[in-house]
Amino acid sequence: MSPRMIVPVVLLALPGVVSAASVEYVIHISVDGLRADLLETLIETDTTGTFANFKRFLDEGATTFNARTDFTHTNTLPNHTSMLTGRPVLQPAGQPNTVHHGYTSNTQPCPGDTLHNQGNPNLAYIASVFDVAHDNGLCTAQFASKSKFVIFEQGYNAANGAPDTTGPNDGPDKIDTYVNLSSGSPSKAAILHAAFIADMSTNHYNYSFVHYRDPDSAGHASGWGSAAWRSSVAAVDGYLGGIFDLIENDGLLAGRTAVILSADHGGTGFGHGNPGLPANYTIPFFVWGSGITAADLYALNATTRLDPGTGRTDYNSVPQPIRNGDGGNLALDLLGLGSVAGSTINAGQDLAVGQCPPDLDGDGRWQDSGLLRTSASPNSS
Repeated sequence: MSPRMIVPVVLLALPGVVSAASVEYVIHISVDGLRADLLETLIETDTTGTFANFKRFLDEGATTFNARTDFTHTNTLPNHTSMLTGRPVLQPAGQPNTVHHGYTSNTQPCPGDTLHNQGNPNLAYIASVFDVAHDNGLCTAQFASKSKFVIFEQGYNAANGAPDTTGPNDGPDKIDTYVNLSSGSPSKAAILHAAFIADMSTNHYNYSFVHYRDPDSAGHASGWGSAAWRSSVAAVDGYLGGIFDLIENDGLLAGRTAVILSADHGGTGFGHGNPGLPANYTIPFFVWGSGITAADLYALNATTRLDPGTGRTDYNSVPQPIRNGDGGNLALDLLGLGSVAGSTINAGQDLAVGQCPPDLDGDGRWQDSGLLRTSASPNSS
């Protein structure tokens, strides 16, 4: 057997490499109002293990405390729409008028509202990560802790979702399970988390999006960085511990699951509305799980992403910073799927979360978007 023929076998045995084929489940977490510098201080000064699960991302995952929100908006629904669609909120200067999703509302949607009829009028349909995962036969879910997240259920349900033209027809309803417990009280947040753990352990969703509102609620009520805000982050750390336990003790999830964690915005004082403030636009971006390398995300992506320092970077800068909007297409890449139709944020799925081994035969075929590929063609997936 020639060396070329055995290279894929050797590469699969090497540690620290992300293989799309080895990840069957992605849990995509948004922690509402999780300001990066405050979280970093909580982890660094933690002597009681209160934030041990956040620290576990740092010890075992690919992470940064210097990711960015959308350029023009630092509020909830516009940024979550970017996370799920891979689109900026507004049209970047000089770019086509079909690039952005255009959904700027941050209030409770009316029953007939969808991203498609309330967002960018130049688009008839705004596809999401749910479209790609569901149309490829995977099981999807969204667990939300704000009632206004119904905008996604309304837009991707059986009435408003796009036809499935990918392989077998899985129907227009792109979110198989939608759960919303919208109260900001700790008891409701804990119930939402318990519902996700119970449902995930039974149904094993291939892609699940989980939203925890706790730090945002505490920030608006008591101030970002207050004792109440710190307690809310500790509560989320407990939720993360439950997710880690679920993954590691479930025979289907263990070794086959990746977790992506980010935020829609930070906050300062009692708000986060000014998109020009670093405290509002600077957020964490963590990735943990099967094949993920323990490293700084900017170091892993030295040629495709640029650490912006304290700056606010628009969508025309090259390279881009890591953004919360990278998460949807990263999730799809980890699942071995292509990017969201029409997306521009991480549309090339070039955000690397694992290191590839040396290219032993010089053909470049082992590396594609930071993931291990073993086909004969360098561009195959």
